[in-house]
Amino acid sequence: MKTLSYALPRLRTTQLALLGILMALEIVIGRFTFGPASVKVGFTFIVVGLIAKWYGPYWGMIVAFFNDFISTMISGYSYFWGFALSALVGAAIYGFSFYNREHISWARVIITVILVLFIVNAVMNTLWIVIMGGMTDPHAITSLLWVRGVKQIIFLPIQAIILYFFLNHPVLEQMKSRLMMK
Repeated sequence: MKTLSYALPRLRTTQLALLGILMALEIVIGRFTFGPASVKVGFTFIVVGLIAKWYGPYWGMIVAFFNDFISTMISGYSYFWGFALSALVGAAIYGFSFYNREHISWARVIITVILVLFIVNAVMNTLWIVIMGGMTDPHAITSLLWVRGVKQIIFLPIQAIILYFFLNHPVLEQMKSRLMMK
């Protein structure tokens, strides 16, 4: 029997099942956010980082796209392609930074988190909010960008610390070695 890989790492059944569980976990965690829509705070970055570390940028981007679509459909909000693009870029940044690394250094985590928080969250997502909201007042757009930028600055050490300790936790490495053995 022939298989087509399309440059994606081939997954065994247990790896695919675990990826499905992580997808579901990301959707569930994504439902537990707080704050107004323009500055939401959530913790899906933990699952996105774990998928990126274990599965790489390409599988991470596929999961990010489908999770964005599924989450939007579950929430009842209208679908906007820009947030899917943001999810793809964020998953790619995490994936290229974390994939196949046994230990992720503080520097790598901090640089990766800075890239995601400021490129994806502050710039791209703010642009999508402006487009969706039909905002034309430059002062309102600047204010929104400042508020979202301050949120990213505050969240930078929190997200970096959580990702560093979570992704380098020995129990997760043991789980990976058991479930992801090739």
